[in-house]
Amino acid sequence: MGLVNKYYDLALAGDAMAAKHYEKLTVKADACIGCGLCDDRCPFHTAQSARMKEIAAYFAK
Repeated sequence: MGLVNKYYDLALAGDAMAAKHYEKLTVKADACIGCGLCDDRCPFHTAQSARMKEIAAYFAK
């Protein structure tokens, strides 16, 4: 999910190409089932399951 996060962060920073790159991904944020296993494993201590919902909503616009 690294690229999902990367393209989201770039899009928020104003990179117009980020959304186009995101759309080309074979696995996107909406694939997250919200189990939370990644939350405990995230080396950045980020609630990834919540972030995936946020990213999926952002790119669904």
